[in-house]
Amino acid sequence: MIEFIASTHPSDLFFAIAEQINALMGLLLCLIMAWDHMPNPHRKSALLAAVGLVWFVSCGVFCHCTGLASTWTVLPTAVIIAAILGRISDLPLPQVLIVVSTAAYIVAAVYYLALLTDVAALGARSTDQRVGWPGWTALLLMDIIVPVSLWHPLHVSIPKTFGSPAVDGRFWNFIWLFPFISAAIAVWCLPVDNDTLLMNRMLGIAFTIDIAYSCFMALAYALIWYMIRQSERLLLASRKEHYADVQTLQLQHMNERIHEARAIKHNVRHHIQTLQALAAADDMDGIRDYLGQMAEHPLLDPAPMQYCDHAALNAVLVYYCDWIRHKGADVDVKASVPQYIAINNAELCSLVGNLLENACEAISRQQEGPRSLKARIRYHDGPPASLFIVVDNSYDSSVTQVDDAFASTKHSGNGLGTATIRETAERHHGTAAFDYDGDTFRASVMLCLPD
Repeated sequence: MIEFIASTHPSDLFFAIAEQINALMGLLLCLIMAWDHMPNPHRKSALLAAVGLVWFVSCGVFCHCTGLASTWTVLPTAVIIAAILGRISDLPLPQVLIVVSTAAYIVAAVYYLALLTDVAALGARSTDQRVGWPGWTALLLMDIIVPVSLWHPLHVSIPKTFGSPAVDGRFWNFIWLFPFISAAIAVWCLPVDNDTLLMNRMLGIAFTIDIAYSCFMALAYALIWYMIRQSERLLLASRKEHYADVQTLQLQHMNERIHEARAIKHNVRHHIQTLQALAAADDMDGIRDYLGQMAEHPLLDPAPMQYCDHAALNAVLVYYCDWIRHKGADVDVKASVPQYIAINNAELCSLVGNLLENACEAISRQQEGPRSLKARIRYHDGPPASLFIVVDNSYDSSVTQVDDAFASTKHSGNGLGTATIRETAERHHGTAAFDYDGDTFRASVMLCLPD
């Protein structure tokens, strides 16, 4: 093997390796997209890039010695990269496939443009399915320009959509097929042999198709990103509206209490006169009965108005606890959360609101047994700062669970409430667990927050 390589013209081996270096760009694109989803990304990316460099150079030597097209080593390498990314990152399999398929399409499109450039410059003197100096120069330039020009969408825009609460997890199970099929079209359907490309007008048509399809891909990605961003804005607006509704209901609740207090204050004189009349008649039974009726007045045993110092969270707790209490349930809620913590109010209210709303719905459907709600919310100021939430509620209906998802009781398919809770916990590097034993359903959430 060494003697064969030594006897070969240097440029032949050089060009074979150059084609594989184009695939190395694909590995770098994958690392750019998965960067924020890898622990210790600097070390792992540097190690993987170094191993990838050695691997692709070896593949270039192998392709040159065997006469194989670079495609036959690049495709299996893409599968290996997908497996490695699945192990070293926290991305689920569908997102890993999106990352690898996107990089594969970019690599295929760049290589095809370089191949066309070579055929256009050298004509019949070009090597079939192998770049020469013109193609290598174009390949090198594009391998530098493409990662730089696509840095922001690949490093920021696309990865941000992976953890978006506005996107159903099932969306990712199918959307990866779009870049995968596009990469397959670029590899298998476009003409690459010289005989075809040198036919009348075929070279110009191939140039046009490659560039037009790449523009279409960029437009499609931009459209998908825009739709996800719009969904996020709608979700955020919905959360803010819900938070405003909760605050409005809390104000109404407080106004009702104030009105009741004024009414009792106004009637205190009448109560005193009644008690004086009963005492004058030495009617002790009547006094006891009257005092018993007064003791049962809601204002004398009010529902708590202050659960914690955090105003937004307190509004949610007051609203939902009052709602659940009106369902006839025993409510036991304790919260220890300061006025300011490092989490968006709308996100916190949405999380706790989802937990309590699920509990209220389960209690509302309960036909037998005592109804109860118990919630504990505690903030630990760290370091590291963290928020712990545990909600227990009674239930007597069936619970349908498939893997980690729970079936919705409102519509066919999985419930969105528990899915949103899990996504919020994962976004804050925490956990969400749901347990049930036939009588009590428990939801436990832990969030890691900035100090």
